[in-house]
Order: sequence, then C-alpha cells, then structure tokens
Amino acid sequence: MTSPVSNEVFRQMAADHIDLTNSHAHNSSIGEAGGALLQAATRYTAFTCAAQSADKTQFLAARKLNVEQLTTQFRELLLSHYDDFGDNYETYLK
Repeated sequence: MTSPVSNEVFRQMAADHIDLTNSHAHNSSIGEAGGALLQAATRYTAFTCAAQSADKTQFLAARKLNVEQLTTQFRELLLSHYDDFGDNYETYLK
C-alpha cells in the first residue's frame, strides 16, 4: 500500500490534470475539454470504487452511498472554486 502524498504533491497532480485539459482546449473547445476531463474523472472514480471493494456484490451494494458521498464532495469543491473565481475573476481571466 502506498503512503498518502503531501498537500504539495496533491496540488501538483491536480495542476497537471488542468494543464493537460488546457492543452486539449487548444484543439477543441473549453467545453469539450472540460467534458472529457469530467468523463475521465467519473470513469476513474467508478474504477476506484470497484478496486476498493472486496467483490462485485460489495461494489454494487455501495453504489448509492458512494454516489451520494462523491456528489456531495463534487458540489462542495465546485462551490468553493466558483467562489474563488468570483473573488478573483479579473485576475484569473486576464
């Protein structure tokens, strides 16, 4: 089992995903690039739920709880980032 990464490493991992998505937006639109990122994130999240389950039965039984918890987490993060962009709109969108 691997150890948790530091906050700095975690933030860099997130920044790397954003950088990759931004590079995709140069060849598509920000909506398409963001949609691809969301597709990948949800696919990977379903994988992590399955990989952390003892078996298929446990995985399927945890579906409702996992989706509720992850939806709540997504909403909290989105609201936080939305507020941050509201506070820093001119700086971020130069």
